[in-house]
Amino acid sequence: MPDIGFLELLLIGAIAFLVLGPERMPELFGQIGRVVKKGRGWINDVRRQIDEETQLNSSVADVKNALNDADITDWNKDIMKQHGQTLESDSPDKADKQEQGDK
Repeated sequence: MPDIGFLELLLIGAIAFLVLGPERMPELFGQIGRVVKKGRGWINDVRRQIDEETQLNSSVADVKNALNDADITDWNKDIMKQHGQTLESDSPDKADKQEQGDK
């Protein structure tokens, strides 16, 4: 990025004043301000999207790590506890036997 000092900016302003004249200078500065505002908004939007992607990637990495483990029941129980749910301990065989006993 170019390193522009105060004297360079003053020289550019003087040349712009001579070329454009005093009546068009406020319009030029207004346009420059609008462009800078749009640029800042775009940069903030990109930063926000990068932050969201980073958070999503870390969540996906956590899930992948948990799935790579041989036993994910502890991880599943922790998630269920966080959401206020319980994991039923009945196996499908017990449920089938109970249904047959009810008949």
